Amino acid sequence: MSVAFRWGNEVVDVEARDLPGLKASFLVRNTPSEGAVTEIGCGGGKMLRTLRLHRPALDLHGCDVRDSEVSDDAFTFAKLDPATSLLPYASASFDAVAVMDVLEHVPEPASTLDEIARILKPGGRLVAFVPVEGERFSAYTVFRTLLGRDIYARTKEHIQAFSHEDIDALLDARFEVEAREYAYHVLGQTMDATLYAATGIPAIGRLFWSENRYYVGAAKKPAGIASRVMNGALQTANLVAWAESRALARVRSLSAGTLFVARKRRA
Repeated sequence: MSVAFRWGNEVVDVEARDLPGLKASFLVRNTPSEGAVTEIGCGGGKMLRTLRLHRPALDLHGCDVRDSEVSDDAFTFAKLDPATSLLPYASASFDAVAVMDVLEHVPEPASTLDEIARILKPGGRLVAFVPVEGERFSAYTVFRTLLGRDIYARTKEHIQAFSHEDIDALLDARFEVEAREYAYHVLGQTMDATLYAATGIPAIGRLFWSENRYYVGAAKKPAGIASRVMNGALQTANLVAWAESRALARVRSLSAGTLFVARKRRA
């Protein structure tokens, strides 16, 4: 599989008791059943394909800074120019915009949100998941202290580390939040922070990116003992983190991720 879209392109099971299923379920539940929707940073299109399955009447689009490997008609792809913050769409084009695990990758998140507000129709909604990896007391802070402030930029291309207050400030200037849930609490963030810190070790990183069932696809059978052990551990950890996130969905304290629905503020 191309490194460009190593995050995967298969439909996500919204009933799965894991973190990908948690995010996909939130997106499907909060996306309109009709109209035009685009996903910013769509990658290989796994979330758009999931929407296509559950919201077949939608006019789906997606954009990314990398070339698309789309070979079907699940959605229409447009390439982003990485040198600008401009989205390749006309103003007031979409009923909803999805941004799932993306703002932490962009150099200017405020400009990206300005562009999202521009392309949304009046009353349009932003549906998003954003990691919160910049809180003072978190597993991410521990590993940054031990392994360097850029550990997650190196291992998962997270160039931003937001606090909850950072996200509130970004949204309040442009949107009105209508619904919010929290995820990745103590167990979930410890799993995630430890795992991605460990991928900085070359052997672990190669195994993770080539054999991880959440990225290479659930249909692929683990190739060896190390792969089977890793994937078994990932499934167990995801189940525990899913259960924790569901139980504490309204609890902001010690969470390291936020799901929200927001509408752009009227001029």
